[in-house]
Amino acid sequence: MSTRPLSICFRTDQPPAIDGRLDDPVWQQVAWIDLVEAGLGGPPLQATRAAWVWDDHALYVAFYCLDRDIWGITDARDQPIYDQEVVEVFLDADCDGHGYVEIEVSPRNAVLDLFMLWRDDIQRGLWDWRCEGLRTAVWVDGDPTRRDSQDRLWTVEMAIPWSNLVTAPHLPPIDGDEWLANLYRIDRAVEGDEYSAWSPPMRINYHTPSCFGRLRFSTRDVADRTET
Repeated sequence: MSTRPLSICFRTDQPPAIDGRLDDPVWQQVAWIDLVEAGLGGPPLQATRAAWVWDDHALYVAFYCLDRDIWGITDARDQPIYDQEVVEVFLDADCDGHGYVEIEVSPRNAVLDLFMLWRDDIQRGLWDWRCEGLRTAVWVDGDPTRRDSQDRLWTVEMAIPWSNLVTAPHLPPIDGDEWLANLYRIDRAVEGDEYSAWSPPMRINYHTPSCFGRLRFSTRDVADRTET
């Protein structure tokens, strides 16, 4: 797994309020991850950055998405919102490359949570799986219900309770635990779709576990982190 990109997820004793606004002190202390275009690995037309921290209760994930045309149709849960605009978190806690959690959030705070089974490019989503206690929030500078509005950006916060990640070797993680993971965005602009990723699969298929990045947990407080 050494060729995979690595992100250190630091601990916090001051978790964010899940309101979507990213104004909590913890998000000023993290090292943000810039997503790249998923097919070729270059800079996307519309920039996205993401970050994560953890405490004894949950993994906290944030996304910041520049977007000239924010769009979403539904705010209902467990709909195929990947056909709209979303950000996505994939978590393979035991690094087996075959089973992983997928959580998607749209600009209207619609949520799709799945447990995915994957082998030899055959994938199956367990739609009845539920990420119990999941909290999400979105803040939008624009109007996702209109395609002709003057939009600027949208931001997302998630709190993913450890109790849903039962394949992990330790819950909560211990210092040095390493998972496979990826972070994604789908943008549905009028001029065409754009797919972004932390660790690009080099194809338009996010279900490529061989290209997931490495998420390493540190018990160092994020306020005291040093760049590695």
